[in-house]
This record gives sequence, structure tokens and C-alpha cells, in this order.
Amino acid sequence: MLANSLSVLRVLLIPFLLYFIAQGPAAQYQAVLLLLIAGATDIGDGWVARRYNQVSRLGKILDPLADKIFLACLLGGLVFWRDLPLWLLGMLFARDVAIVLVGGLFLRSQGLVIAANRWGKYTTFCMVLTALSYVIETPASLRTGLVMAAATLVVVSSLSYAQLALRLLQRDRTEGQLGWIKRYQRK
Repeated sequence: MLANSLSVLRVLLIPFLLYFIAQGPAAQYQAVLLLLIAGATDIGDGWVARRYNQVSRLGKILDPLADKIFLACLLGGLVFWRDLPLWLLGMLFARDVAIVLVGGLFLRSQGLVIAANRWGKYTTFCMVLTALSYVIETPASLRTGLVMAAATLVVVSSLSYAQLALRLLQRDRTEGQLGWIKRYQRK
């Protein structure tokens, strides 16, 4: 499916993007071009999936996973070569590991795929802007503001995903109790 191929392409762009980031300001235009292509694949995979009815369970997992891998590698390269704060990458990494682990548990136990929510999308967008500010070496005050905004959104999105997980667990417990009551009433 084309939609899933676009998600895979995003991950395949990572080594090339990191190469250009490592080259410094001399290759910033190539790095920006690859960031734009990666962004287009992210927008395109969702559009193709909806437009051509290619929405699949695999795609619902693959797209956000590709986003997480791409962003973690991009930010890791920027920590190493461009002085992006390591703690910001650590915050994002901790949130994403928690999302993947909890999402895996819901997938395994209930067959439920937890899609990205709006706070997760806002966080990703802000992280990409923050990364871009380090790729093209914007003024330090702009980079600092974007880092703070991104950190705030990581916290907000973490809380929103935790709230969703708690609601799903509560729903599961309630349905489990109701299921027991229904079974009891049949006897």
C-alpha cells in the first residue's frame, strides 16, 4: 500500500538527513529539503490512506512509529552536532517509550490501536520547528523559546495520553464488571 510505503520512506530518509546535519551550515539547505520531504510523506501517508481507502491497522501503527523513529533520530543528531538540549530529547524519548509500551499492551489485550491525538500532533509539529531552528541556526532566543514550547507540549501530550489510557482502563474494568453481572443474571 502506498500510504505505508510513505511511512517507510520517512524512516529511510534518516541516514541522509543525519549526514547533511553532520556537514554543518554548508549542507543546511539539503537538510531542510529532506525535512520538507519527510513532512510531505507524513502528510501524504494520511491523505493517501483516507483518499484511497487504504486505512489499515498496520498503517495506524506504522505511521506514528515512523514519526517517533524519525523525530528521535533527528533530535539525536541535533544533540550531537548542533547542541540541542539532551534533556529535551530525553523527555520526548521517555514519553514515546511509554506510549509505545502502553499502546502495545492495549493492542495485545484488547486489539485496540491508540491513534495520535491532537496534543501529540502539536508536540510533533513543535518539535519539528525546534529541530528546524537548529538546522538553519536561528537566533538563540528563538531556539530557546521553541525548546520551552516543545518541552511544555511534551508534558501536556503525555498527560493527555495518560488520561486516555486511564479512561480506557476504567472502561475495560466497567465492562468487565458489567459482563460479570450479566453472566450472573443469566444463571
